[in-house]
Amino acid sequence: MNERNHSLNNCKICSKATYTLDDSELNLFYRVCESCGYTYKDEQFIVSHDQEKSLYNHHVNTMENEGYVNMFKRFLAESVDPFIQTGKALDFGSGPGPVLYELLLMQGYEANHYDPYYHDDPSVLTKRYDLITSTEVFEHLSNPVQTLERLVNMLNPGGYLAIMTSFRMPEDEQFLKWWYRRDQTHIGFFTQKAFEMLIKPYALTIVHTNHKNMITLKKSEE
Repeated sequence: MNERNHSLNNCKICSKATYTLDDSELNLFYRVCESCGYTYKDEQFIVSHDQEKSLYNHHVNTMENEGYVNMFKRFLAESVDPFIQTGKALDFGSGPGPVLYELLLMQGYEANHYDPYYHDDPSVLTKRYDLITSTEVFEHLSNPVQTLERLVNMLNPGGYLAIMTSFRMPEDEQFLKWWYRRDQTHIGFFTQKAFEMLIKPYALTIVHTNHKNMITLKKSEE
């Protein structure tokens, strides 16, 4: 496993120094990396797994939700289809309604899906894939380095990892006005630089980003 040593107040991504950002509206505080900008809730403010699942249970994420389906179709059209259109695929963090998984099947992929709360099938994590998608997942991760390493190890050489998560507002004042941070289960917020630092130890390159909420990574062919 790739170890990144850091003290309690050092960035989870790049191990550089962080500063405290107080959120008086939500009565909590974040750690903000001075180098890469990765911003994350202090551990004491992270909800329990049971609380997190309870909140997820209220999501209406099904094939009948046209807006939700269209969001994934746009994601595939922009972040996946230009790079890969066939092969073995995994939707990692598929949620209570595995819509993206269903769309991958419809497009002809040999697809699996995994979710720790709704489809906890460890067998799918032992396989190799040409494509891994992970939408609205990375903002929930308490250990993004560990999760990325797991995903990279499941990717075939030349495979793609397509991620959707809203990028952090660049200024602290903007961040504190941002609706996205108000979701209790959102605990980590990435900048473009944070993603660059996250993938640095691995054989990954950025092949696409819209600098807003989508980023596609390619694993080296070797």
